[in-house]
Amino acid sequence: MQYLTIKDAIAEQIESGMLEPGHKLPSERVLAESFSTTRITLREALNYLALAGKLYKEERRGWFVSKEALIFNPAQELDILKVCKQYNRGYTTERIDSKRILAPKMVAERLDLPPFSYVLMFSRLVIIEGRKVAVQYQYLPEALFPSLAKMDEDIDVVSILKDKYLSECQNLCVKIGVFPATEVESELLNISSGSMLLNINQSAINNNKTGYLLQVISCCHDALKIEIE
Repeated sequence: MQYLTIKDAIAEQIESGMLEPGHKLPSERVLAESFSTTRITLREALNYLALAGKLYKEERRGWFVSKEALIFNPAQELDILKVCKQYNRGYTTERIDSKRILAPKMVAERLDLPPFSYVLMFSRLVIIEGRKVAVQYQYLPEALFPSLAKMDEDIDVVSILKDKYLSECQNLCVKIGVFPATEVESELLNISSGSMLLNINQSAINNNKTGYLLQVISCCHDALKIEIE
C-alpha cells in the first residue's frame, strides 16, 4: 500500500536525523505533491506515525517531529516537573483554575470521601520545551487542607503539602488509561477535538493510610514514556 511506503520514507528521515525533533513538516499539500499521492493517503501515513509516537499534529499549525518522550514512573513519582529537572528538560506551567467543588464520584471514590464532601481542585497546563503536552488536575479534601482554599494562584501543591502540612506520600495507587480529550483539553493542548490522551490517575496515601491527594494527568501520548519498576 502506498501509505506504508510514505510512512517508511518519513520514518527513515526521522531515524537518520534528517528530520530533527521539533522540526515542522511541510504542509500536507506540499507533502502530497512530493509523494505524488492524495492527501487522504498521506494522512494515513502521518496518522500511523503519530500513533507510533514519531509525529504529532497541532491544530492550525501542522505536523511536527516528536521530541524524546519524558520517562515517568507514576508508581514512584508525583511531581512531573521534578522529573523534567532530572532529565534536564525545559518546562513551564500555566495556571488554569483553582476552585472548591463538590467531589465528583471518581474523586470521592479514590479519596474515600463520604457523600457531599468538598474538594479543592487545582488545574494547570504543563509545557515541556515549548510544547503544550499535558493538563494536570489535583484534588485535595477540603476538610484536611481548608487554608488552601484561599490560594488563588498557580501553586506547587506537592511541595506545600510536604512543607506546610507534613503530608508526604508513603504509597501511590495508580491507574492508567486512554480517554478522549475534553473540549477544554483539546483547546488547551491545541489538538483536534476528541483526540485520545494518556490518562494517569494517582492517589497519594500518607503514613496514616489516608488518601490525601488525587492527581490526574491528561497527556499527549508521545510526550511521556511510562516505566513502572
